[in-house]
Parts: sequence; structure tokens; C-alpha cells
Amino acid sequence: MKIKTLLTAIATFLLFYTTSAQEITGYWEGRIGVTKSDSLTIGIDVKTHGDSIVVELDSPDQFFVGQKTDDAVFDGVSLSFAVPSLGIRFSGDINAEGSVITSVFTQHSKKFGLSLRKGAERKSFIRPQTPNGPFGYKTEELAFRDRKNRYTLISGTLTMPENPKALVVFISGSGWQDRDEFSFGHRPFAVIADACSRAGIATFRYDDLPHAIFIKSTTFDFADAVQLVLDSLNRITELKHLKKGLLGHSEGSLVAFIAAAQNPDIDFTVHLGGVSLPIYDILTYQIRSLNSFDPSLTDEMLEKSVNISQELYKTVIKSKNTEDCKNALADKWDKVTGKLTEDEKAEYKMTPDRKFQTIYSLSTPWYFTLFHIKPEAYIRKVSSPVLAISGGKDLQVPAIESQSKMRKHLKHNSSNKFVIMDGLNHFLQPCTSGTVDEYAVIETTISEDVLEEIVRWIGDTVSEIP
Repeated sequence: MKIKTLLTAIATFLLFYTTSAQEITGYWEGRIGVTKSDSLTIGIDVKTHGDSIVVELDSPDQFFVGQKTDDAVFDGVSLSFAVPSLGIRFSGDINAEGSVITSVFTQHSKKFGLSLRKGAERKSFIRPQTPNGPFGYKTEELAFRDRKNRYTLISGTLTMPENPKALVVFISGSGWQDRDEFSFGHRPFAVIADACSRAGIATFRYDDLPHAIFIKSTTFDFADAVQLVLDSLNRITELKHLKKGLLGHSEGSLVAFIAAAQNPDIDFTVHLGGVSLPIYDILTYQIRSLNSFDPSLTDEMLEKSVNISQELYKTVIKSKNTEDCKNALADKWDKVTGKLTEDEKAEYKMTPDRKFQTIYSLSTPWYFTLFHIKPEAYIRKVSSPVLAISGGKDLQVPAIESQSKMRKHLKHNSSNKFVIMDGLNHFLQPCTSGTVDEYAVIETTISEDVLEEIVRWIGDTVSEIP
């Protein structure tokens, strides 16, 4: 009799778990409060796979869908998962009715309350160029530890066609980026890697440094990471004797110049939306170009905004260290705003919150260092072949001026090539205006003409390198 009762209890428990698993599956959506005035939609898609739970994370407001998660567990009441590369952890409980998941969403130690409900339509974004397997080449996940062998510093994907003619290491632009340089629903590095691999060129693309390290890092640290990657790849027998190059986008272009200036074994570099101007000039250009489409700004307001920003930038350049920079920026902010009327302060958003954000941003190790880098000092030392491709409607980096500086400072090389493609933006997408607002609504991730130019130039160039 006791045995029968026990078996009945077990059967009841299994029935409860199955029912709960069915309740948790589906698409759930809610919003987190990022600031007092701004919120962000978060969605999770939950499926069962055998006895396991599979969860994908979405942030549709950021055109971000289908992020795979790790360690997904559901015990009938509580659901948890993680995305280590993004510093995300999720833990929530489903209510008795199976209609709401009350959770805590954590990213890089910042915690947000999040209530998720079923019923919303899951967003999808058309990205026809994003490669999906099976591929005609091998892919392998690689991880490299720091030089003191303390922890994993680099995690990335190697693509390996048969008999590769060269190997290209990708370097992403500003801000933390994953190995695909994911942004606005696009995965440009995945697209470029696929095009290269199908053309017989091996590639390695990697996530930026772990967040705790990244936030303390500078452009020079990113260049050091490139050297670590190259040293690690050179220890792989199949890769050791290949010609090796770098492909950098935006700030990644500057990192490529620095790395190539320091390492004569780098055989070529490719620069997309390339940077050769001081950050002072680039930020000034961005203020003018990106705000020129705002009908609420008069020419006078735009120039005043430029002048205020330049005053702050000059303060950073004159500062000797980050602590001096913080104090000097606070003084400069007060002097600048002291000359404005209350209406002007409101027009230019010169609020206490804006003051704090500006001082914090401009005095971070990354920004402070970037303001003190003179790109030409490194460009002059590069003698290996260079391909530079920019968009004619790039509103983030001035194409003509940047390529002119490259031509001026680079050592002569008959393989150097400079291309400005009409109608392309900073991400080298076919566009109408070039504004940031267009990036997400354009279905093309990167112009096919750009892809063809990259693979053709690399193929031609490595065949001529002794």
C-alpha cells in the first residue's frame, strides 16, 4: 500500500512538471525601466528540446532578436538563464495561472525588475545576407587566455576553407561589440567572414574583451589584444604559414593601424569607414553632419552646439590625467553654462544629469586616451598594403578627409587602394541619407560591391606578397 501511494505521488509530480513546462513555452514580453523616462522591451522565446528548456532572448527596440542563452533551467516554478558574453542573468517565477513571469533581469551588475506576459507578437527583421549553415567551410570556436594565463580573454570563431590563401582577423568599432559586430539587427562581420571564406580566405572574428576588463581598456589595449590573437593563431599548425591581415571597421581601423605599425609581420590591412583623423575632428564632424537633419535646429543653434562641444574637447586634450580631466571639465561646464540663459540651457540640454554624463564619458580611460592619440604617428609607420573603403554618405567619419590623410601619411605601396562608394553609409549599406535612423530599416547588411572589393583585393594582394 505504501508503494502504491509513493508511485501515485511520483506520477502526480510528473504530471505537474509536464503541465508547467507547457505553460512556460511560448513568447513572453515585458519592459524594463532603463532610466526614469526611458524603457526597453525585452522578450524571451521558450521552447522544449527533449527534456531541456531552450530560451532565446530578444530586445526588439534595439532590433536584437534570437540571442541564444546558456544554462536555461525551469523547475516548474522558476526560470533562469544567462548570456555570459553580454553579462546578462535572468531569474524569474511564473505565477499559478501561468500568465506572468515576475523576474529580475541583471546586466553587468545592474538589476531591473521585469514582468513578462504571453500574447505579444514576436518581432522579426529581414536580414537576407546573414549567413546560415551548413557552410562550405569549417568553423571552430576558439578561446585564448591572457598572457599570464589567468583567464580567458578572447573568444571567437575561426572560419577555415580548404587550402586558404590568407587569414584575416576582424576588429570591431567603438563600444562593446560581439564577434559579429551585431548592431541594429545586422551581423556585418558574419557576412564579411562568410564572403571571405567562400573565396578561400580564412577569418577570425572575436568578441570584445570581457566587460569588466573592457570598461577599463583603451585603444592601445585593443591593439594589444590583436597582437595576442595573432600570436595565438600562429601557434596553430594549419594557420602558421598563412599570410595574415587585419580588417577594422571605424575605430577598429585605427586599432589596425596601431597594430600594423607595431608588428611588421602583419601582411596587409583593410579599413572600412576608416579612421585617420583625431577624435576631436571626428566628433565635431558628427555633431554637424548628424544634427543637420534635425529641422528644430537652426544654423546658429548648431554652430553654438559645436562651439560648446569643442570647448569641452579642448579641455580633455589639455588635461594630463583622468582625475585632472574630471575637475577641468566641471569647471569648463560651469563657465560655458554661466554664459547661457535659462532658455538656452534648456535648448542645448545643459542639465545637471547631462553634466554628469558628459564628465563621466569624456574622462573614461578609453575616451581620454583617444583624445590624446595622433593617428598619423602610427599610419606613417605602416608599409604593408592598405585597402580603404568608405561610404560617400558616411555621417560618422568624413570619407574624403580621412582617406586623404591616409594617402598623405602612408608609405608608398603599389597595392594600396582607396575607394569611396557613392550612396553608402558608415556601415557601408546602400542608404538614402546616411543617418543612424536608417541603419535598422535597411535590409542590406553591407553592399555586395564592398564584399566583392574586399575579397578581390585580398586575393590579388596576397598573391603578390613574397
